[in-house]
Amino acid sequence: MRRIWSRLRRIAGIPSGLVFVALFAFYLLINAVSWQTAQSAGAYGVWAAVAAAVTLTAVLFIRWQRQVADAVAPALERPGSTKLAVRRGVVMLVGLDSAEPGTTFLRLLATAGQLEYLALVASPQATDRGVVDRLLAMPERVGRPLSHERVRVWDDSAAEVMADTEQAVTEAIAWMLRHELHPSQIVVDVTKGRRTMQFGALIAAARAQVELQYLASDWHHLDDRPRSGSAEFTVVHEHWDNVGPDADPRG
Repeated sequence: MRRIWSRLRRIAGIPSGLVFVALFAFYLLINAVSWQTAQSAGAYGVWAAVAAAVTLTAVLFIRWQRQVADAVAPALERPGSTKLAVRRGVVMLVGLDSAEPGTTFLRLLATAGQLEYLALVASPQATDRGVVDRLLAMPERVGRPLSHERVRVWDDSAAEVMADTEQAVTEAIAWMLRHELHPSQIVVDVTKGRRTMQFGALIAAARAQVELQYLASDWHHLDDRPRSGSAEFTVVHEHWDNVGPDADPRG
């Protein structure tokens, strides 16, 4: 019931009182225009005005829909979760809340069915607060243990220094490449971490032709919150059409 009332208070993010007043004013305006048209041009004039308004609305709606479709289509063609399922290496940025319940890391472990190599890029603050240690304990806890020699941590990256994260991600990618992973088999996850860390990771990943991903959800405009159950990993920029040693570069 509380959720219903919260929806009634806001409609598409706009206060409901403002919406109702605007609709009532629009209703009065339509009646005034109809009355004036009937007085001056009769019934035929009213229907002609209605037909013109409907036609204009249809034209504007079709134009808007085409613009929206062009903008949304590329985002819907980024199969992050599908590719993650066959990735062998993940470089993950660690934030101060990365080990909280319902963390992205658990979703990543559940999706990456062929994960062999894991690199964590963290700030000293995340290490001091025990975030890294809790993350390292999660794979075994959920039945996805990784051997110690295939897990590495870079924990000296200052969160506010972009170059530190760039260097750490570059080294992590190089470590995986030395173990004969193809760039398409590696992904850098930037769901967590500060903005400066994310930009540094983006630069390093782009230079190595490694794809970047984050966990994204559809937004529920009535509830003004992420839509439940819609979270999926999204690739920011695709370099490869598929994943594997013989992956084809994206044209």
